[in-house]
Amino acid sequence: MLRLGWVGLRVASQHDDHEEVVGRGEIDLVHDQTLTVGESRLQVELGLDRHFAVSATLPVRVVATSIRYLDADGGEVTLVTPGIHHRDETLVGLADPLLLASVTTARGPWRLTGRAGVTVPLGSTEENPFTLGDQGLRHQHVQLGTGTFNPTLAAELARAWGPWHAGAFALTQQAVYANGHGYQAGDRYAAGVALRRRFASALAGRVAAEVQGETAERWGGRVPTDDGNRGRLDVILGAGVSWAIGERLALDVALKVPAYTRVVGGQLDVPAIVELGVSWSIGGPSEAGHAHAHDHGDDHDDHDDHGDDHGDRAHDEHGDRAHDDLDHGAAWPALDRTGLDVADLGPDGAAVELTPAPGKVTIFDFWAPWCEPCKELEPALLALLRERPEQLALRRINIVDWDSEAAARFLSPGGFGLPHVKVFDRAGSLVLERSSDRRGLGALLEAIFAQLPPASPQRGH
Repeated sequence: MLRLGWVGLRVASQHDDHEEVVGRGEIDLVHDQTLTVGESRLQVELGLDRHFAVSATLPVRVVATSIRYLDADGGEVTLVTPGIHHRDETLVGLADPLLLASVTTARGPWRLTGRAGVTVPLGSTEENPFTLGDQGLRHQHVQLGTGTFNPTLAAELARAWGPWHAGAFALTQQAVYANGHGYQAGDRYAAGVALRRRFASALAGRVAAEVQGETAERWGGRVPTDDGNRGRLDVILGAGVSWAIGERLALDVALKVPAYTRVVGGQLDVPAIVELGVSWSIGGPSEAGHAHAHDHGDDHDDHDDHGDDHGDRAHDEHGDRAHDDLDHGAAWPALDRTGLDVADLGPDGAAVELTPAPGKVTIFDFWAPWCEPCKELEPALLALLRERPEQLALRRINIVDWDSEAAARFLSPGGFGLPHVKVFDRAGSLVLERSSDRRGLGALLEAIFAQLPPASPQRGH
């Protein structure tokens, strides 16, 4: 799966200071700063099988800052030595990439995913701004990276029922040592819940709530006492919509609003966080594995360290990734079923009861619209039924996706993939259960054929 995403927000920050002003000498004043932060992320995720996956996220960050200096009455003043602490400028650069490995296990309708990885220190870092500021030298507080390898751990729990899907997550990213400049970023924590509903074959909506926290940064082993990031806590509410375009392409948009923010030190105002995303799936869940299809509040693999300016951290998106909402509505070939005992069991994605047709060998065919081998298996099964219409019945179950109740009941517990068949003999006993891929379809058909009774004499077999 390839995903290109963008997260943007606008942050207002204020903190007190005492500096020399043109025409007025040294006075108490306020640094009134606005930051506009945008981050583009290219993510590559590969399912090694249905349980294991690896991913890499490459973020590029743009931070635009503007500054005003205000006196006690709110009037704007000019510093004698401007540009030392803050400047009107735009910074562009690579942030720290994130590498993750994940493992997923399913127990009935529940799915648990664990993730572990590390950030790679490729984002630029600055010298100690507090030391330079005390010396009256120009300095920079915005860090595009941390300069350290930061271990990241996450866990996600999800459950699907019909068109609904609920998920919860928790994660942490630890800064365990200081970089070459003596900078040690704060540890980060997040947890949240999300609820998603599929409204149509290609459209899904979601709501989410999460808590994000960050401990204080350190310079030379000490927490700054007059400025910088000294810890923060955010409670965020969000909503989003995902739209699947065809079998592989999906678009996603989300809006998040901080409901509560506590920052130690400077005053902070974050009105909203916007995320846009587009994803392209290669191979599909049945071939690439579904361990990476998680509803997290699920992209917790993109928790890199956003640029901090006086501790005003740009929030990343911990909600569902677009590929989690790929409710594929792929075109399915129209096939002639005239005169054949064929039925589609539903509703789609439901854990329906499997009731064999009385007196017939019954084939239950589990499929999904995004499963290309499934499209090849169906006409072969119909051809088999045409040869023996009086002996065979076909029942088809659309699992929709790996989050469905059908997948949780019939596929995930046994580690099965798609296409998947269950064959019951004329007495109603299960005689074959088997999954396949495109290369194994011939062997699958032979296994099904081996379970059939002898052809009736009038058919000439």
